Amino acid sequence: MTRKGIVVTIAVAFILLSAIPAEVVAQDLDPLVGTWNVRSTLTEAPFIAVQTFNVGGTTVEYDSAGTNSSASPGESIVLGSWKKAADGSYDVKEQNYVYDSSGNLKYVAITVFKISIDPTKDHFSGGGGVTHFNFCSVDQCPGPLFASTPLQLTGTRF
Repeated sequence: MTRKGIVVTIAVAFILLSAIPAEVVAQDLDPLVGTWNVRSTLTEAPFIAVQTFNVGGTTVEYDSAGTNSSASPGESIVLGSWKKAADGSYDVKEQNYVYDSSGNLKYVAITVFKISIDPTKDHFSGGGGVTHFNFCSVDQCPGPLFASTPLQLTGTRF
């Protein structure tokens, strides 16, 4: 291969390699990504939770009825999604299945809220609402509307 051919081959290889995305390092992640201790100020049923915002826009939350002293039928794993808005805040939507003391599905709670992270990136706050639907059936899930409650949230990085 001629010197010119080697230079062209190297140039083409460089162009192709530069098109491959570089590995993302932790500092390049969205500041929401991570695990947070969350408190709500729901007037009817305040709760505390540990919530993880994952790369790719999904959430996982474990919540309690407000004390963490013992498990209650209302506790469950909550799954959802998040998306960064144009103004830098975050829109979050989650679905929670709530069971009665016998382990029967009582209702489905859909939570929608908007949060903003403070400049330290260690705290967030925001608000939204929880809509409770009666238990699901094969034909309809969520079921009929049961109640709707506003909520305020605060979070501290875990």
